[in-house]
Amino acid sequence: MQETRDRIIASAVELFEKKGYHSTTIQEIGEKAGVSKGAVFHYFSSKNEILFLIHEKFINVILNRAENVLKRSDLGTAEKLRELIVNLVELIAEYKPYVVVFFQEFKYVEQERLPLIKEKRDRCEQIYRRVLEQGMSAGEFRKDLDPDMVTKAIFGMCDWSHQWLNPGGRLTPREIGLTFWKILLEGIGRTQPDIDPVRRSMAINL
Repeated sequence: MQETRDRIIASAVELFEKKGYHSTTIQEIGEKAGVSKGAVFHYFSSKNEILFLIHEKFINVILNRAENVLKRSDLGTAEKLRELIVNLVELIAEYKPYVVVFFQEFKYVEQERLPLIKEKRDRCEQIYRRVLEQGMSAGEFRKDLDPDMVTKAIFGMCDWSHQWLNPGGRLTPREIGLTFWKILLEGIGRTQPDIDPVRRSMAINL
């Protein structure tokens, strides 16, 4: 049953975050989920598969949200970028234990599963890059910046928030995402910076 699978994964996430991947046993995961060790192996071939699926659960939601934003015809390019960034931060807050576990324990994912992880992460990055390229072509964003680098900067900024983001803190995840978007837009938007105070003073006195 899907409910049992989800409960086992949620239990593993909690234990992996608290104790670490290697220090957690299948027996402990089963006990926390309220099932036997044999039941865990009925749903999953190994503890490593559970670690892999922790990533899958999070990345699938991100991909789905990003694809939905890309399809929206009611949003301009800058608005799409805003929603992509806000959605990402909100999902990092919602799935924070999953994100923490994945980044902490990524090194233990079996080599044969890594291409599957990379494929979905690449698809996600492609959506962000596509929006950036559309904005550059339309003249909304600067054209002198490399879209690949900007995309990686966005993910670096948002992904790292799992280290300090408090879902119940002073700023909501959405407010944090909007702040990230505003910071980014000032770097890639076409708005010209204001002249410095000295030049402004000279202009007034002319």
